[in-house]
Amino acid sequence: MTYKELLQTLADKSSANYKDYLQSKIHILLRPEDELLTDKVQQYKDASTHYEKKFSAVLAMARNEEELDRTVPEEEINAALK
Repeated sequence: MTYKELLQTLADKSSANYKDYLQSKIHILLRPEDELLTDKVQQYKDASTHYEKKFSAVLAMARNEEELDRTVPEEEINAALK
């Protein structure tokens, strides 16, 4: 996996969680009695923030266009996707 691919994966994960976060906020309006939704809202928000921070860290490692096409060491991939 290249840095470019890893960044795209992290962006996709952050985006999906943010979308779920916003949708769960809508669902709270529709079903305010559902206490599980409140927990879900926070979980999605936390996950989105988590992947956004990982994205920023990986972006800092890939400082230029040449490095974007470089293969990411396996341990860095695992750390970024945790």
